[in-house]
Amino acid sequence: MIIVTVTLNPALDHLVRMDCFEKGQIQWFSQESFAPGGKGVNVSLLLHSLGVNTKALGIAAGFTGREILRLVEASGCPADFVMLEEGNSRINVKLREADGQETAFNGEGPQIPPQGVRQLLAKLGSLTAEDVLVLSGSLPKGLPSTAFPQILEAARRSGARLVVDMAGDALLAALPYHPFLIKPNDQELCQLFGVEGPLTALEAKEYAQQLRHMGARNVVVSLGAKGALLAQEGGPCLFCHSVRGEAVSTVGAGDSLVAGFLYGLGLHGTLEGGLKWGVAAGAATAFREGIATGDQVKAQFPAVGNPHVV
Repeated sequence: MIIVTVTLNPALDHLVRMDCFEKGQIQWFSQESFAPGGKGVNVSLLLHSLGVNTKALGIAAGFTGREILRLVEASGCPADFVMLEEGNSRINVKLREADGQETAFNGEGPQIPPQGVRQLLAKLGSLTAEDVLVLSGSLPKGLPSTAFPQILEAARRSGARLVVDMAGDALLAALPYHPFLIKPNDQELCQLFGVEGPLTALEAKEYAQQLRHMGARNVVVSLGAKGALLAQEGGPCLFCHSVRGEAVSTVGAGDSLVAGFLYGLGLHGTLEGGLKWGVAAGAATAFREGIATGDQVKAQFPAVGNPHVV
């Protein structure tokens, strides 16, 4: 069994730190870092650190795409990207000021030709019913309109468990394929159903159950510092409080929740076990810069309380 992640719009994340940002001025900074970005990439990085058999697939281009792939492979995580001949993968600049305020400048990514999609589909051809396929992140504007349905159909044909962590129309498009798990967050639920947040656990339960009726088998809703809710197939809705601590950055916390959930599901064989490990992983990443390591997730797990029925 292998957990394969697909990131259609990976990024090279460039984090810049400075005391204060002044618009319209030339400014100097001395603290910076680069990391591979993209929700599926994050899931695979943490799964690999937890000792899970995983591979990160994606479509990348240019010198930025090569650097994304190099950084993923440097971590030891297996990766197999389609490398496009033209264009460049996006660079996402994260500007963090001394007071903790962060401003993000996100790129769009390259134009993806049909041949690139065909190469990705070929890489998915080895999936079996024993495997898990995780589709995460945004659909790039340069992606052919037929590509995402083809990927969903490839998942259906393989019989692999489908996990979807996407927003808006992409999430809705996946529901007829009855994904094993979807993971919207509070804001994404509000956007889908045209309501204002933040949501309570009971409100999140209502909308999660609607998504189950629309096709999802299991729904985990990330509610940030409050915790996470699970609307499960064949069982009650469960809520698990988050771990107390000081949040440093929420970037990647939702991706970590997905990775932790799959790790816990495999470890305990239960959705409840997956929920607890998901909450631990989300907190571990929120309490640091960058994606948490497996050891950091395991250190948080004892602090996670047992989920209760809502």
